[in-house]
Amino acid sequence: MEFRHLQTFQTIIDTGSFSNAAERLQYAQSTITLHIQQLETELGVKVFTRRGKKVQLTKAGEALSTHASFLLHRAEILQREMTELVLGETGHLRIGAIEPVASLKLPQLLASFCQKYPNIRLTLETGITKVISQRVVEGKLDLAICSPPDVNLGLSFKRLFYDSMALLIPSKHYLSDKAIVEVIDLEKERLLVTETNCPYRHMFETEVFARGVNPDLGIEIMSLKVLQSMVKSGLGIGVMPIGVITPPPENTVVRNINQVDLELPVGIATSFDDRIPGLAFDVLIRALIAGLEN
Repeated sequence: MEFRHLQTFQTIIDTGSFSNAAERLQYAQSTITLHIQQLETELGVKVFTRRGKKVQLTKAGEALSTHASFLLHRAEILQREMTELVLGETGHLRIGAIEPVASLKLPQLLASFCQKYPNIRLTLETGITKVISQRVVEGKLDLAICSPPDVNLGLSFKRLFYDSMALLIPSKHYLSDKAIVEVIDLEKERLLVTETNCPYRHMFETEVFARGVNPDLGIEIMSLKVLQSMVKSGLGIGVMPIGVITPPPENTVVRNINQVDLELPVGIATSFDDRIPGLAFDVLIRALIAGLEN
């Protein structure tokens, strides 16, 4: 059953005749007649009887009329919802993000986005790149804001910015007196680091080990906030993203490592699956790129 046939049927009832329905719908009267003939053929019953220029509902027509207006109303709502979806005005999006990007860079950006698109529902998960990129592959997240994912996952990755790292040193530690720390200075120091698969830790290890230095990665701490507290207590030297230690916590100093590039590329990882242009997904992607790039 075609909705245009129901629309024609309902318009005849509302206007009282085939000719009036043709005028309102901007159809030729022959088209109105054809629609009703096709509707009656599909239903196997007559829905109108004609008496001169006037029409009257049959019993079957009366039964159909009790449902037609409801169906047309629901179709109108569905059409509006589909239009809003295509325009990016509604939907549910699932975002994954690494820390501290999620807590430092996303709050204001997402607040502005939700204010502009209040009918788009968001879910935000935090985790390491390895986990959230895999969830994008599995279809459990729509996108991940992370370091470059494993190439074997087959995800698209657009770099947006570099997130720098530095050392957080207790103010009473002798290295706090140095303006710039040499990599060799870390040889015998106890370092406080994040978990094994953390992209920030992986970048640090790659750069430092490549220079023949093998520091004591003595304590793994899953929370960046706890890691800061441990440095403040004098437990060791922290290796952390600069964003979470600017300004430095009390009784600590921040130092760079001389000639060691500690900049983690961060961007958006998405699936290559085809998407309809203009969906809420694309609206969010554009907002993230505008807010995070450079």
